[in-house]
Amino acid sequence: MNDPFMKRYVPDTDWFGYDSLDKMMRRYDSVYIKPDVGRQGGGIIRVKKLSAKQWEISSKQTSSLFAPDKVYKQVKLLLNPKKKYIVQQGIDLATYHRCPFDVRVVLQKPLGYWRATLMSAKVAPRPSSLVTNVAKGAKDHNVYKVLRGLDQSLSSSNIMRDLMDISHQTAQILNSRYSFKILGLDLAVDKNGKVWFIEANTMPDNAGLENVDRSLYSKYLKARKLMRSG
Repeated sequence: MNDPFMKRYVPDTDWFGYDSLDKMMRRYDSVYIKPDVGRQGGGIIRVKKLSAKQWEISSKQTSSLFAPDKVYKQVKLLLNPKKKYIVQQGIDLATYHRCPFDVRVVLQKPLGYWRATLMSAKVAPRPSSLVTNVAKGAKDHNVYKVLRGLDQSLSSSNIMRDLMDISHQTAQILNSRYSFKILGLDLAVDKNGKVWFIEANTMPDNAGLENVDRSLYSKYLKARKLMRSG
């Protein structure tokens, strides 16, 4: 968030609390509450504005309606008291066959510089899906095919350029603070074509991606071999 280039691609994010949730609900039509440490999309809650007097709280497979002043109390009931949570600006995701998706970009550092060696578009199973995690029913698709088949009229080449620029910049920033040689980035594309950074994983699960783009997967295997030998 301190980087002058990257800060424009990071959704508004704060630690969860009464004041931060209230601020986010005033600014945005939807917000997400997420555990600070989690995996596979578990424990994520969406709060979405339906009208001035009614907000929808969605968690797992259920949704309920509440007045704005009741939202904080109801969300608190859904949280694990042993965990810390963030509250984050909701992104109006672009869709493919009416279903939201995000993009996973895997970067490796086999010879001292970062290479993007794997990519996939994780397409949610339903238009109303809360998250786009494969563990929650999303399917990996070829990212080029998805970007060319968006429901929105957007430039796939511009989006791909931004995905690559943001991925490499993110890897450089994080690597200046932490030491690692592989990074899995989750990036979102909104309905206006803007790319957003969602999260980074230092041990990305790449199972099943060999069938999404075989040429890229071959590149990934070669980089992994170089890292092991080096």
